[in-house]
Amino acid sequence: MNIVELLDLPDELILFIMKKVNPQVLLLCSAINISNKRFEQLAFDTCYAIDLTFDYSRAPYKLLMEQFYSNVLPRVIYNIKSLTINCYHISSIKRFMKNNCNATLPNLMHVKILVGARHGKTSMPITIGNSLMFYPDMRTPLFTTVPQFILSPHKMIGEKIITFCRLPFMHAAQSVELDENLVSYEIFANNQPYFDQLKQVTHLCISLWGFHQCVHLLVHMGSQLHSFTVTIGKVYDKKPDFISKVRSISCPNLKKMTMIMYRNFNNYEQCTSVLQRLSNVEYLILLLAIDQDGIRPSHFIDGSILEKKILQYMPRLCQFNYHIRSILKNTFHITINQIRQSFLKHKQSFDCVLDHFKNKYGQCQIYSLPFIGSRLDFISNRFPLFDIKNTFSNVTILLLFDDVKPFESIFFERAARALPRLRTLEIINQLEQQEKPTTQKTNIDFPHLAVLILYDIHIDYAEEFLCQIHLPSLIELAINKDILLKIISQNRQHARHNCSKVARILTSKSSHQSIDTIRNFFPQADYCE
Repeated sequence: MNIVELLDLPDELILFIMKKVNPQVLLLCSAINISNKRFEQLAFDTCYAIDLTFDYSRAPYKLLMEQFYSNVLPRVIYNIKSLTINCYHISSIKRFMKNNCNATLPNLMHVKILVGARHGKTSMPITIGNSLMFYPDMRTPLFTTVPQFILSPHKMIGEKIITFCRLPFMHAAQSVELDENLVSYEIFANNQPYFDQLKQVTHLCISLWGFHQCVHLLVHMGSQLHSFTVTIGKVYDKKPDFISKVRSISCPNLKKMTMIMYRNFNNYEQCTSVLQRLSNVEYLILLLAIDQDGIRPSHFIDGSILEKKILQYMPRLCQFNYHIRSILKNTFHITINQIRQSFLKHKQSFDCVLDHFKNKYGQCQIYSLPFIGSRLDFISNRFPLFDIKNTFSNVTILLLFDDVKPFESIFFERAARALPRLRTLEIINQLEQQEKPTTQKTNIDFPHLAVLILYDIHIDYAEEFLCQIHLPSLIELAINKDILLKIISQNRQHARHNCSKVARILTSKSSHQSIDTIRNFFPQADYCE
C-alpha cells in the first residue's frame, strides 16, 4: 500500500495501521517527511506514549533518532504522558530538555527506564554469563540458579539513573519503573535518598540488590507511595540499625504491595517485620523462596504462619496472591494434609505441593489460585504441572530438578503444551532416561524457549533438546562442556539448526583448547567465560 492509498482510508483505519508500525519513531519521522498535514496530525495527536526501547543506536536508526530529536520531539512535548527509554538515551534526553521546552514535559506522568542489558542482535534480556550465575559445584541444595535480574557493579549506570531522576522534568512524574531485569548495586550504596526529587511519585517499581535497600527506600519514600513493586536479590544478616529503621517506616497511603524474592533467602523474620508495618495495604502479592534456615522453629511456610506473621497485621487486606517455596532438611515427618489443614481458615482458593528428594531435602510450594507467578523452581516429576485448567500457562521460567526419577520424553511433550510461553529452562537431573525417543526428530516444539541451561545433567537431556526437539528461538545456551563436545562430534543436522541462532554460550569449564570447535558450531555466538 502506497501513501496515496493509505490517505484514502478513514481516520480509524489509518490509526489502526499506525499502531502496527514498529519502531514508533519510524512512524513519527515519516509523518514529518511525507508533508501531509492530515497524516501528520493523526500521528502526533495520538502520541501520548513515547517508546524508545528499540535498538536505535545502530544504523540506520542513528540518523532516524537525530531527526526525532530535532523535528518530532519539539512537536509532541505537550502530548507526552508516558516515556520509556533505554539507559543510553539519557544523555540525549538531557541535552534535548536543556535546549527545549524550558526543560519540562508538562503532562508527563509515567516514566520507565530500561538499563539495556540485552542482546545486540535480539534485543532480549541477557540471562547467562553474568555475576549471579553459579556453577553446579557452588550450589547449595535446592538453591535457585537462574537469576531474576543481572547485577551491575558499574557505578556509571547507577549514577546515570540517579541523575536522570533528578532532572526538573521528572518532578511531576507520578509513576516510575526501573528495569526489572537489571539492578545497579550503586544506586543505594551510600544510603542516600537518591529519589528525593520525585515528590509526586505514587507508584514505584524497582529491583534492588539488598533487602536493607528496600527498607531504606520505604523510610524515605513510604509516606507518598500508593503502589510499590520491589524485586530483591539478597537478604543480608541484620544490620545494627535495622530494627530502628523498620520502626521508622510509615506508609499511610500504600494500598498495593508486591514483593519478589525468587533467589532463596534466610531471615524470613526480616521480611515479615517490614510487611507488618504496612497496615493499610489492600492488595498484596508475595513471590518468595525461603531457604532451610529461613524461619524458626523449622517448619514449612503454611497458612498458619502466614496468618500469624503477616495477615493479622493487615486488617484492610482484601486480596492476597502468593507463591511461596520453602525448603527444609529431613522433613519426611511432615505430611501434605498438615499443610492443607493450616489453610482451613483461609477463604481463598489455593493449592500446595510437598516434595521430598534423595538428597534429604524437602520443599513445600504454596500458591494462591489462579496462579500469578511467572516462574517455577525445582519442579519434579511429582509436581502437578499438567492439568486441564492450564494452571501454569503463564510461566516463562522453569527449573526442573529430580534425583528420584528421570524426566522422560513424554514429560517434555506435555510441558510444551502446558507452558506455551516458556522462555527459560534449566534442567538438573543426572539420571538416564528409560524411555528415550525412538526417532531422530520429535514433534515436541518449544516455540519461545530462548534460554536453555544444561549444566548438571545426563547427556540424554542435551541430546533430546538439541538434536530432537524443535527450538526455533534459542539464543542462549549454558551447558556442560564435555557433553557439548560430544554433541558437536555427532554433527547432527538438527542440532546445528537449533544452535544456528545462539548469540551467547557458556560452558561449565573453560574451553580454550576447543574454542575453535565450539565457535564453528555456533556461528553467531559470543563465548562467555
